[in-house]
Amino acid sequence: MSVGVKETKEALVGVNEVAVLVAMKFKDGVQFGDFAAFWEAFKNDAEFKAKMEAAYNNFQAIPEEVKDLDVMEGMELAMVQISYVPKLVEAFK
Repeated sequence: MSVGVKETKEALVGVNEVAVLVAMKFKDGVQFGDFAAFWEAFKNDAEFKAKMEAAYNNFQAIPEEVKDLDVMEGMELAMVQISYVPKLVEAFK
């Protein structure tokens, strides 16, 4: 029986959310205030905070999920990643 990919998917979402935030903040060059952006987003954006907390909570299960990964779960993770491509492209504009 598969253990699923819930924690891996949540971590992938978290990493991508941070990547989008970093791309938006750094596209005009790195400035001192950019480093506070993560904390400000975490503090003031409930959706961002929930995604970060989900990515962190139970992250220890990720190695077991990855060891048990099947093709359908791999596709599920790939679809999550693909869904972030437009967001990342837009963030870099």
